[in-house]
Amino acid sequence: MKRAVPSLASSFLLIIKNNREIHVLGKFDRLKSVSLLYVEDSKFLAKTTIGAIEKIFNKIYVAHDGQEGLELFSKHENEIDIIITDLIMPFLDGTSMIKKIRDSGSSVPIIVTTGFDDFLQREKIAELSIEAYLSKPINIYKLLKIINKTVESLFIERELMAKKMMIDNDIIYTETNETGVITYVSKPFEKISGYKKDELVGRTHAILKDALTPKTLYEDMWSNLKALKQWHGELTNRRKDGSAYTISIIISPMYFRDRLIGYSSTSIDVTQLRATSQKLQLKSKQAAMGEMIAMIAHQWRQPITSIGMIANNLQFDMLMDELDKDSLQKNLKTIDKHVKYLSSTIDVFRNFLKENKKKEKISMKSTIEDLLMLVNTEHSQKDIAFEIVNECEDFELNIFKDELLQAIVNVVTNSKEALIENRVDEAKIKIHCNEDAEAVYIHISDNAGGIKDDILPKIFTPYFSTKSKKNGTGLGLYMTKTIVEENLDGELSVVNKDDGAIFSIKLPK
Repeated sequence: MKRAVPSLASSFLLIIKNNREIHVLGKFDRLKSVSLLYVEDSKFLAKTTIGAIEKIFNKIYVAHDGQEGLELFSKHENEIDIIITDLIMPFLDGTSMIKKIRDSGSSVPIIVTTGFDDFLQREKIAELSIEAYLSKPINIYKLLKIINKTVESLFIERELMAKKMMIDNDIIYTETNETGVITYVSKPFEKISGYKKDELVGRTHAILKDALTPKTLYEDMWSNLKALKQWHGELTNRRKDGSAYTISIIISPMYFRDRLIGYSSTSIDVTQLRATSQKLQLKSKQAAMGEMIAMIAHQWRQPITSIGMIANNLQFDMLMDELDKDSLQKNLKTIDKHVKYLSSTIDVFRNFLKENKKKEKISMKSTIEDLLMLVNTEHSQKDIAFEIVNECEDFELNIFKDELLQAIVNVVTNSKEALIENRVDEAKIKIHCNEDAEAVYIHISDNAGGIKDDILPKIFTPYFSTKSKKNGTGLGLYMTKTIVEENLDGELSVVNKDDGAIFSIKLPK
């Protein structure tokens, strides 16, 4: 008694042959998308085999001789995934058919079935790159296992080919051997570097090296790679024409059978991003200079006015012949005091603006004092009370002082403008500095009413401003966050509390 073949929903296939149940283990879901070309001159054997397997596959094309098989393959080459063929057939035998298929350039997997187990025949067929060789009568279980394994390899090969095509066409990618000699480059890598593949293969990446890249960066990279670790960083390279480009790159060790065989690199071109960032920094610097020029004017107005008044009084006393030595010395001392104050103000602003990329040990007390000199006069003129709570007075921090000062000034200026724009009575800005075992915290708070909930997540976004168009560039807080987090290795955050906002700068010790 024969049972029907179960539905494809089943994980198993049950085939009854000669009243014996063959239990074929394994899932065959992947075969549902596979199409076969079955070439067999025995119509009875073809019908029997197809009856056992037809529901498993997407489609089975049937031919009864090599010539018919070749014609079907030529017509449906893009649809046929595997060929199963007999060897001894009329008109055109299986061996000749396979040779013609291989001569056409096709690498389609081929499984050979034959009733003649001839060693020389097998040797001849093997030269034509067949997948497997099955003797008749066909064991369906073995046939399905071979097909399943072949399809698995086919799917893996197709996935690899798809990934290779994607890498070759869309990704900046290279491979090297274990000594760093380039063995493969993708087309996007050729495009970004300006070199052709044959100009790069056999060379090292030193051909792209930029002289300004620190030696320590390469030392760190190779230290990681020799320890079989992945390395991630930014590199500035030189194109063939000498122009520079910057990439964010990940380099990983490659293995074959647990043995290191080389390294692969995947990159993203960040040249435009860095250029944009530099433009933003320039705009921010220009905006900061404008702010500071205004502050200098405010800082100098009072002492210059005082010096002018003293000069007028001295001139009047001279005209009235009432100038005495004691009064002259007193007034000259006052002028000298104001001049020294003006000079110290210039020093603070000059140090703030100059390009100083050397870290220095700073006292939080002196930093806060410099900040007061920068902003206190302007704030008092705007009727803004300024409070300092410094619990870090005796603590020293190794940092870029000028950039820290710029970050604090930007936040304080933002609070000042919010207070003025909202016309807050009894306006107040508070700076609170404290520390713990891991970090220093600078909290800058105001009573300007806080930041709207829908605006709060966007507050550090470039070109987003809550100010009026004439006053806001939308760069101040974005660049402040960039300074704190990229240049100072810290964190900048903001929350609403009570009647205002609190900006917090966290700096690691």
